[in-house]
Amino acid sequence: MKEVVIILRPKMYFKTKQALVDAGFHSMTVKEVVGRGKQPVQYDMDNDDSEIRHRVVAKRMIEMYVRDEDVQCLIDTVVEVNKTNQAGDGKIFVMPAKNAFRIRTGEKENDAII
Repeated sequence: MKEVVIILRPKMYFKTKQALVDAGFHSMTVKEVVGRGKQPVQYDMDNDDSEIRHRVVAKRMIEMYVRDEDVQCLIDTVVEVNKTNQAGDGKIFVMPAKNAFRIRTGEKENDAII
């Protein structure tokens, strides 16, 4: 079982969500976040010139838990919708998930996430 975190442009969220649902991935947690990647930093100077801040941009973060055998399909789906070959297309992080429990039914592991 894996935890998959997807960070993408807000305008791509609905297309991505629909593609994931069409591919059979229905369960997800979505957050509005801000951040930045490795693009050159733009600076804002406060009025007193004492503080320099990094600009951040709005992003959407989708968190999902999927079976090991479904990870590549999920990645392919997200890349197909979001790849423009431009900076800011997003990131996908895949991490191991040790266990899962469905509180209502007591189901465990893969049964708890499908």
